[in-house]
Amino acid sequence: MNGSELTVEGGSLAAGLLAMSLAMATIIIGIWVTYVASQGYRQSGDRPALFLAAGIALAFAVHTFARIVFPTAGAVSPLTDTAAVTIQIVGLGFILYAVYGRPEHADVRILGAVMLGGIFVFLTPIIAVERTVVDPTTAEDGVNGLAAVIGGFVATQAYRGYRRYNSRPMLLLAAGVLLLTVGSFVGAIMVDTFSEASDAGVLAVVGVTELTGLVLILRSLTRD
Repeated sequence: MNGSELTVEGGSLAAGLLAMSLAMATIIIGIWVTYVASQGYRQSGDRPALFLAAGIALAFAVHTFARIVFPTAGAVSPLTDTAAVTIQIVGLGFILYAVYGRPEHADVRILGAVMLGGIFVFLTPIIAVERTVVDPTTAEDGVNGLAAVIGGFVATQAYRGYRRYNSRPMLLLAAGVLLLTVGSFVGAIMVDTFSEASDAGVLAVVGVTELTGLVLILRSLTRD
């Protein structure tokens, strides 16, 4: 079990229902956050808001949805986990571009680079497993760790924006992204390693962490 694949084995029914409810709440709030960000773009025409909306949708709402749908459809690891994390990484690329890049000069080359990076992340662990270079668990941990590293970098850039412009929304965005990526990854490892919690219990911890992160991001978009 890891922090990105929504597959539950063992644990009480209550813990399983809690984990699933938190995942669904993450999708709903992720859609809400995306809507708020897109409304900001519609009202101001500010390109960073557009990239931020797309990034949040992919990195959190669509990512969590994929974690539920792919296993239900019968997809197996490492394809399931890699596909979901790839979606998240592409979304984080959009968020990074909104925070750190120059969206007013965005063109097909920039978007193409993000998509090609996602394809590379998607194919590399699958090929490595197929060629028995690494085992599936190592491949899954690798892509999850990569998403956490990228999320940490995005959060760092948002925090630098807060320090430079004294922008409280940037601080909230940094904290939210950090919880959603690094926090959920590290939290899952810590609970799984140092406790006897079931898979459902670990997923519940991840769900609470991700929901808290999304609330912080929502607050960053609605704070004056």
